[in-house]
Amino acid sequence: MKALITTILATIAAVTLQAQPTMLPENQQARPLSDVMNEVAQQFGVKFKYNVDTTGLVVKYAPSRIRPYSLEETLQNILAPFDFKAWDQGKKTWKIKPYEYPRRYDSDGAKMVNYLCSLYNNKEEWEPRRDALRKEVRQRLGIDSLKAHCVPLKPILGKVRKMDGYNVQNIALELVPGYYVCGSIYLPANALAKKQVARQGKYPVIICPNGHWTNGRYNGDLQKRYATLARMGAICISYDIFGWGESRLQVGKDAHATSIAHVWQALSGERLLDYALTRKDVDAERVASNGGSGGGTHAALLAAIDDRLTACCPVVSVCSHFDGGCPCESGMPIQYSQGGTCNIEILATFAPKPVMLVGDEGDWTHTYPTIEIPYLKRIYGFYGAQNELQTIWLPGQRHDFNKDKRQAVYDFFASVWNLPKENQDESKVTIEEEAALQSFGSVDKMPQGAQRNIKALIEQNFDKEMQQTYFELRWAAGLEEKARKWSDSLHLQDAAKTERVRQLIEKHLKAVTKWHNDHIGQCPAGINPRTGEKLREVDRQIICDAAQPRSYHEDLMNGLRKELTEEQVVTILDLYTVGKVDFTMRSYHQIVPNMTAEEDSICRAYLCEAREMAIDYKSMKEISEIFGMYKDKCEEYFNTHGRNWRQMYKDFHNKRKKQQH
Repeated sequence: MKALITTILATIAAVTLQAQPTMLPENQQARPLSDVMNEVAQQFGVKFKYNVDTTGLVVKYAPSRIRPYSLEETLQNILAPFDFKAWDQGKKTWKIKPYEYPRRYDSDGAKMVNYLCSLYNNKEEWEPRRDALRKEVRQRLGIDSLKAHCVPLKPILGKVRKMDGYNVQNIALELVPGYYVCGSIYLPANALAKKQVARQGKYPVIICPNGHWTNGRYNGDLQKRYATLARMGAICISYDIFGWGESRLQVGKDAHATSIAHVWQALSGERLLDYALTRKDVDAERVASNGGSGGGTHAALLAAIDDRLTACCPVVSVCSHFDGGCPCESGMPIQYSQGGTCNIEILATFAPKPVMLVGDEGDWTHTYPTIEIPYLKRIYGFYGAQNELQTIWLPGQRHDFNKDKRQAVYDFFASVWNLPKENQDESKVTIEEEAALQSFGSVDKMPQGAQRNIKALIEQNFDKEMQQTYFELRWAAGLEEKARKWSDSLHLQDAAKTERVRQLIEKHLKAVTKWHNDHIGQCPAGINPRTGEKLREVDRQIICDAAQPRSYHEDLMNGLRKELTEEQVVTILDLYTVGKVDFTMRSYHQIVPNMTAEEDSICRAYLCEAREMAIDYKSMKEISEIFGMYKDKCEEYFNTHGRNWRQMYKDFHNKRKKQQH
């Protein structure tokens, strides 16, 4: 069988070579991408930095892609076939990065907003799209199908901790059977807030989704915001994002950067609001969302899909050309709604209710003064409600949730709900340790029946299509982590080189895995013509995987040998094949009496060939079969050079058997 597979692999290689098209004159214009980019840099007087690997990439019809009058068009023409994009860094420097589905150029945002403005010129034209948009966003998000699995509201509430003018109480709310969203409730507890804000003992409530800030909802700046708003008279509910904080105990950290998290986080906000509105101290007519960065994305999303909200304040987040840098914000295809939309239009569906938009010069919200704010003013103008739209844009500032941005939040809610500005003193806030803000803290303290298996959680609550989407994302994340660990294990002391090696390995792993997954079972069932036995499943899969493009292998090996010493390359290949070369050689030295240096050299050479060949196969079964073919060659070598492999192995086996007894 192994001889048959060897013959088939050789045949595939020969057919692949014969199948190459004849080189036509116009194809001679193809040139290496690196050469083309160097020429473009010289022609336009710019320099390029790379976050991608260009090794082995070739630009077809290279001269025809260059536009002497436009660097931007030239880069688009050259880079688009590789799914790369160029980003202007200023000072005549451009960074070449992989294509990012949620991120576009500023100019793309302007074009989108101009297109949207062409669709409606007044309230009568806007509102049909608004209603359809809100409905379709919710539908594409898939939140209602998940809500069908939700359990009745039975919050687990911790002890109330009394602070200066506010109290804190932890909450764990079961969403679907066995999965809990955990957070903390910040409650007003001072006479001024009660006198000025409370209506018949009821306070406004703010649902506070969290972004990707250091330490998540336990971040000190975030605690200051929740506590200060509570001191001013608003109940704030902060909660973990999916796969962070206590959610990590149940689903693991790798579950976060997936489209599934997009739905779970939206569900968490809605169910916590469901709970809040059952409380006797919450005023159902004063309900808001507020968050920064990814939390701002979810604050705006919650406002768009839930009619119960009456105010919204997204900070350094919502814009026209960026959907959110994590799949937890942009993984579900909500931007395809109504033929194409963007986050700023999704937020606009909240008009004419009060909104505060906070941006700065140092992140994607730098376009607020020219694109997003004028657009929102136009929408609010349809209702004569320009006063309900508040905006602040902070020149010279970067992406954070600093005191200036928190102050904008305090001022907004003070104006909307008449909260006392006298209670805005952040020095009164106690920054608590992470453990104090947790409901469980560890797996063993979670309720009986709590989910601790992300696979089971997904299978029980999502349809087959969504399950497949999730697990494809999971294997991709696993390959990224594997590539990172392997490149880090080299200890190169050169971060840029380590990253290039990581990208080479990740690209190869993903290509090989995708080919394998796309071609499972595609080799017809058959028989071995030499033995008459049926082809095993592993034989058929090896035949399929052997037909993958040769470039997968060559790009990796050429790239590794360009970056690394041969010893370092061997280290990576051993990681691919779990050290089978050395393991097998140790076995040979035990089996073969007085193994000579020549025998050692011949066998090691065969096994090294097996190692480099085996890296292009996904499963350990396939890798073992590839090594098996080369071990047959080693055994044949022994038999033809004065040894008897079968007898040596029999003697070794009998010796081991005696030793065990």
